[in-house]
Amino acid sequence: MSSDKMRVILVMFFAVLAVSVGEALLAKGMKLTNQVTGGWQDQLRGVMTPQVIGGTALMASYFGLYMLALKWADLSFVLPLTALSYLLGAILSKYYLGEKVTSIRWMGAIIITLGVIVVGFGERQSLPKP
Repeated sequence: MSSDKMRVILVMFFAVLAVSVGEALLAKGMKLTNQVTGGWQDQLRGVMTPQVIGGTALMASYFGLYMLALKWADLSFVLPLTALSYLLGAILSKYYLGEKVTSIRWMGAIIITLGVIVVGFGERQSLPKP
């Protein structure tokens, strides 16, 4: 595997990690807002939790990393790598958020992950020539 391809995969690994953790934090923070009562000022303060702010920051960093990967590689290579967030999202849903993740959801996340592996490693040349 070329160093250019590895560079894109590494950047996308951190991007997927950022978006998955960011989404989990955002979900946790937004669920906390269900406990907020009062007027719109109280509601606004409710969404200014560390979880919501941290989740939003991580999701913004995902977009920066995603743009960097798109600068280096074709969309048809980069986009499927983002699907790895389905598996990581299921893991975070179960163990961080305490959600029930059914066997059908696990199976779907695993199938998607296997598809990513096929797309990611199935081509010899997927990066543009400089």
